[in-house]
Amino acid sequence: MTDKKTEAISAQVVLLSASGKAPTPEAQITSETIAKHAPSKEAVERATRAFSDAGFKVGPMVGNSFSITAPAPKFEAQFKARLRRTKEGGVECVAEDGSGRCELPLKGVPAPASKDVAAVTFVPPPDFGPSNFGP
Repeated sequence: MTDKKTEAISAQVVLLSASGKAPTPEAQITSETIAKHAPSKEAVERATRAFSDAGFKVGPMVGNSFSITAPAPKFEAQFKARLRRTKEGGVECVAEDGSGRCELPLKGVPAPASKDVAAVTFVPPPDFGPSNFGP
């Protein structure tokens, strides 16, 4: 992203469950099943500390994920990826073929947390409500 070098953006860091299982789109996570999808306390501590030490502002753990926030160049350097704005105003990672993807390459996950992270992803803006999410 070359337009706003100091604008803070956020992504969600999704952790593996304590059993090491990755979440799937088919998994129905409810109040009754959240425990089997939850990461271990140690994984949460390791991952949040690793991203904080890497220079990201780390949000609270909610369910199986937490947010990380930093300027776009920090994300690009950490994940060795190019970012761009979508026409809807969100952020995406640009793949080698030029297509856009929500998920960042896992090779950019700080080493102490690499075994705990299932995905680092940008969340697209909602398809409803106000469309101006910029500053």
